[in-house]
Amino acid sequence: MKVRDKDILIPTTIVGNYPNPRWFDNLGSFSNYPYGDLINDTIEAETFEDAMLALATDQVQAGIDIICDGRLQCVNAYGRILYYYFERMANYEPYGPLIGLPIYSRLRASTCIGPISRKVPMMVPVARALKKATDKPIKIQYTGVQVLAQCTNDTHYNDQRKLAMDIAAAYNEDILELDDMGVDYIQIDEFTWPYIIEDWAIEAFNRAVQGVKHAKIVCHMCFGNWGGTPGYFPDDTAKAGEVYPIHKRKGDSPKGAWAVIPKAYEANIDILNIEFGRDRNMDDLAVFKDHPLPDDMDFLAGVIDVKSTITETDEEVAARINKILEYIPAERLGVTTDCGLILLQRYITTEKLKALVDGTKLVRDKLAQKAA
Repeated sequence: MKVRDKDILIPTTIVGNYPNPRWFDNLGSFSNYPYGDLINDTIEAETFEDAMLALATDQVQAGIDIICDGRLQCVNAYGRILYYYFERMANYEPYGPLIGLPIYSRLRASTCIGPISRKVPMMVPVARALKKATDKPIKIQYTGVQVLAQCTNDTHYNDQRKLAMDIAAAYNEDILELDDMGVDYIQIDEFTWPYIIEDWAIEAFNRAVQGVKHAKIVCHMCFGNWGGTPGYFPDDTAKAGEVYPIHKRKGDSPKGAWAVIPKAYEANIDILNIEFGRDRNMDDLAVFKDHPLPDDMDFLAGVIDVKSTITETDEEVAARINKILEYIPAERLGVTTDCGLILLQRYITTEKLKALVDGTKLVRDKLAQKAA
C-alpha cells in the first residue's frame, strides 16, 4: 500500500479512542478543549500538545506506520465522541432524550434547534497538535455523519436527510482544511452502518468528503465497543426512552461485514476498514468472495481484539493476517486494531500495539522469503 511516497507492505495503524494519559484526563478544566483553534503559548495548548505527544510516542515506539490522533480531545468520557462535534456546530443544545441504539442508550441526544453549520474548527487543532508531535504519516478521525444524525433530537428540520446533509456540509468545511494542511488520512467512523445504512447515508458521506484532493479517505466500521460489549439490536429488555441493560441483552448482533458490504462500496472511500480481530468474525471474510473489493479501494483489517485484556501473541496476529490474505491481496492490505483501545489500561494497549507490529513483521518476512 502506498503511504506518502513509499510502498509499505501491510502498513499498521490504530483506530478509535486511545487511553489518554491519566494526568491529562484528571485536568477537568480541559474537558471542552480544544474549542476552535489552538492559541499559541497558553497552558491549554501546551498541555494538549504534550498529551498528544505522549499518544504519538506510544505508537512511534511500537513501530506503527500511520500515527492516529487517538481521539485525545474526548477527555474523561468515551461518549464525548458525539458531544465534541455537537458543541462545535451552530444550533445544537446539550439536552435531549436517550439515544435509541442499545449499546449507546446510556447517552443522551443533543437537540437541533435551527440550521446546522460549522461554528468553530473541529479537528483542525487536533491535526495541528498531531503534526507537531510526529513527522510520520498521520490519520485524523471524525465520528460518522450518520451517527450524528441518528443521535440528534431534531426540532428544526423534521427531515433526517436534510439534517444529515447539513452535518455533512459542516464536516466538509473542516475536512477540506485538513486536506490543505497535508493530513495524510482522514477517517470517518460510520459505526452505526452495521445496524442500518440509511437511504441518505452514502450521499451524506460523499458530501462530507467532497473536494478532497490529497488525503486518503478511510471509512471505519465496527460491531460494538461501548462498555466493552458487542453491538446488538433492540430487544425486550427496555422500552423506548429507557436505558437498555447490556448485562441482560437478548437482541441479535449485526451481521458483521455482511451488513455493510457491498453497500459501502458505493461511498467515495479510498480505504475500507472492518474489524476481524475476534475469531468469530473471521467467517465474515467470505463476503469478499461474493463481493470482491473494488479495484480502486484498499482495505484495513482489524486484527487486534479490543474487547479482551489478553494480548495477542505475534503468531496469533500473523495467523489472522494470513487468513485475510486469502481474500485481500497483500499490496492492498493494511492492519489495525478492531476499534478503540480506550476501555483497556494503557499498559495493555502498548503491548497490543507491539503485537500488531511484530505479528505484521512475521507476515512481511514470510512474504519476502516467498518473493526471493
